[in-house]
Amino acid sequence: MTCVFEQASYLTQVNRLRAMAYEVVKCYPFKVKTIEFIKYSANAIFKLTDTEKKSYALRINPSQYHTHQAILEEITWLLHIVDTTDLRVPLPVQSVDGQFLIEAKHPLITSSRFCMVFEWLPGKRRWKSINEHYAHHLGETIAKLQKSGQGIDMKHRKNWLADSLVGTDIARFYNIEKLSDVTFQEQKEITAARRAVYGKLKPYEITHQEKVGVIHADTQPNNILINKGEYAVIDFDDCGVGFYGYDLAQALCAFEHVTEADRVKSFIKLREALFNGYSALMPFSQEDIELSAYFMLASKLMTISWLEARKHNPSLRYYFPIAVKRSIDFFLNMNKHSV
Repeated sequence: MTCVFEQASYLTQVNRLRAMAYEVVKCYPFKVKTIEFIKYSANAIFKLTDTEKKSYALRINPSQYHTHQAILEEITWLLHIVDTTDLRVPLPVQSVDGQFLIEAKHPLITSSRFCMVFEWLPGKRRWKSINEHYAHHLGETIAKLQKSGQGIDMKHRKNWLADSLVGTDIARFYNIEKLSDVTFQEQKEITAARRAVYGKLKPYEITHQEKVGVIHADTQPNNILINKGEYAVIDFDDCGVGFYGYDLAQALCAFEHVTEADRVKSFIKLREALFNGYSALMPFSQEDIELSAYFMLASKLMTISWLEARKHNPSLRYYFPIAVKRSIDFFLNMNKHSV
C-alpha cells in the first residue's frame, strides 16, 4: 500500500517531487537535458539544464504556503527590481502559454503545487570568509531591496509584522505558546520570549509605520551569491510586508553563527559594518539599533514555528530541538546582544 506524501520518508518525498518536476518542465519552451535535485526543506528546488547548456531553477512550492495572487506579487517585485535597480536577482521564466506560474498535480502527492522556473544565477555563497566588507555590502544590498520595494504594493503577503511573526492564534506558521515535543520549562521560556518580543514590536509597528515595507525576509548568506565580485540575491519566496529591521536580523543571526565558529571574527564589528552599509541608503535610528536584538529573537522564534508546522518533512525534525535551545539561550542572555 502506498503511503500518503506527508507520511513518506524524505527520499520518497523527493522522488515524488522529482517525478512532478519531469511533468512540469514539459510546459516550458526549452528542451531539458538534465534535472538535478538541489534541496528540499519547504520548497523543492531542482536545477534544469537544457540542450543549449543553459540552466534554470525549478521551484515547487509546498502545499497551501502561498496563494496564486501572493506568488504573482513576488514575480512583480522581481521584475520591478530588474527594471529599477542594479541588483542581480533571478528572472522568472514564462511557460509556453506565457504564464509565470503553473499549478501541477501528481497522483502520489496529496495536493496540487504551484511551480515556477527562474533563470539560474551563477555564484558561490560565503560563510567562513564573511568579513566586515561583506557585511557592509550586505547592508547596502538590503537597503537597495527595501527602497525598491517602496515602489510596489503587496496585498497578499503581510507576513512579517508583529502578529504574524510572534502573535498567537494569527501567527504566520504556528502559535509557539502551544508547541509539541518540548518540556514544561522550555515552553515556559519560549512563551516568555514571545511575549517580550511582541511587547516591543507591536507598539513600534503602530508608531513607526515608516519602518514597515516590502522586505526580502531571508537576507542571509545562503541567499547571497558572489560571482566575479558581483553580488546576487536569490530566493524571494518569503518576501512580503514587514519590519525593515527584520531583514537586518536575518543577517545578524547568520553573523552570530559565523562568530561562534570563528573566535577571530567579531559579531560587534560585523553588526556595525552591516548597519553602516544599510544606513548609508536608508534611515536608521538609535531606536532601530536598540531593537535589533528583539528582531533577532523574533527571527529565532519564527524559525521554531516554521519547523513546528513542517514536522511532516523528515529532514527538518532534527533542527527543532536545536532551534528551541538557541532561542531560549538567546532570550536568557539578551543583554549580551544589546548595543
